[in-house]
Amino acid sequence: MKNLKLGISALALTVASTVFAQTTSNPWLIGVGAHGVNHAAAGGNAGNVLGTAFGGNEADALYNINNFTITPPLSKLTVARNLNKYLVLDWQTSVGNVDNKRLGMGKEFFLMTGLGLQFKFNGLWDEESWFDPYLRVGANYLRHDYSGQSNAIDEDGENIGADHFALATGLGSNFWITKNFGLGIQGDYVSTPVDKSVAANFWQASASLLFRFGNTDRDKDGILDKDDLCPDTPGLAQFQGCPDTDGDGVPDKDDQCPDVAGPVENNGCPWPDTDGDGVVDKDDACPEVAGPAENNGCPWPDTDNDGILDKDDACPTVPGLAQYNGCPKPQQVWADEATKSLENILFNFDKATLRPESKEKLDTAAQIIKDSQGRFLIIGHTDKKGNDAYNLKLSQRRAAAVVDALEARGVNAASLKSMGVGEQDATVPENASNAARLKDRKVVVKPADDATWETLKKRDY
Repeated sequence: MKNLKLGISALALTVASTVFAQTTSNPWLIGVGAHGVNHAAAGGNAGNVLGTAFGGNEADALYNINNFTITPPLSKLTVARNLNKYLVLDWQTSVGNVDNKRLGMGKEFFLMTGLGLQFKFNGLWDEESWFDPYLRVGANYLRHDYSGQSNAIDEDGENIGADHFALATGLGSNFWITKNFGLGIQGDYVSTPVDKSVAANFWQASASLLFRFGNTDRDKDGILDKDDLCPDTPGLAQFQGCPDTDGDGVPDKDDQCPDVAGPVENNGCPWPDTDGDGVVDKDDACPEVAGPAENNGCPWPDTDNDGILDKDDACPTVPGLAQYNGCPKPQQVWADEATKSLENILFNFDKATLRPESKEKLDTAAQIIKDSQGRFLIIGHTDKKGNDAYNLKLSQRRAAAVVDALEARGVNAASLKSMGVGEQDATVPENASNAARLKDRKVVVKPADDATWETLKKRDY
């Protein structure tokens, strides 16, 4: 009963260590299985051990299954922790009722427990490989009672007893069926150097079911700490566990403005817009002056300062008016306004003398022509009554009289020419009433193009 309690305590201590394993971010392993012990093939020294393993005289004894005392399943427990890609620290415990066929000893309670260090060969190529071989050295407490065995005597002639220090060296391999589950086999030579006797030495072979676990996820974001660049802050898989608070595609660890969305090329910060015109500075040709996007962030120019932007101004270098698309009022419009102001201008009957009642109309026409700064023709017309030649002369005199009146009111003489056309444009019949023929007796103002102006210079009216 005492031995059984000791074995159960050792197994419980090994299992309890797995609770601690669940609080670390390093990978852990637990294995349960069975083991077999072979005392019959155990050699006395290192040379004998190697000779036995690789074909010495005792090789047949080593590989003879009948020389092994095989314990039931769950008689071996392994807990291991990866220190790095090459080294693993383990705690292995084996229990059972085991004999010593080499000494002829019957089955006695057997307990071996202790720490071991594994060197993982697959760290040289791929530590995640399914094939996981290793070399192991371990130091153990061994309880196997030889107290009643007369042939279990050390060099001093003393019985070696029940408690031993055991040194285990061996090879093993894990075969991972899935990322977290696999099978393991291990072979060790166990010596008891402190005993000064080889009586308790043995070969041990074991096979186990392996469960790998202990990869924690402290921030509960579904990404294991070993793969998580931000293990204490919930994050996204595409950023290796780091968050992206502003959702701009730049993880917070690389985002200079983690609470404000911005492009990757600006390190997660929004582009500035100094002038607040909606065009960011990097695209704004005038970053300090507000302007529309269609003009690259610059205000539209108004070259002639007429209040009409160049983009809408048909005459961008000459001040103009909105109703004329930014161009000055057309000369024809000035002429039409002047003509309208001279409607029904009054002359003395059959004379070219302007009546006083026409003063106000002439004042208005003079101001219009001065404002226009253009060149105009003052054309006299008559009705159909009378001789054609006479009417032509009369229309010429009346047009000249209007020019004189306009010049007297400050109109530049170089901007006016007069001409008469008589009755050629009259539309009312000669025998119509005087009131009806009145609309044919008029003075018309027309803009003068260069060709007409040069022609009139050469003619005498």
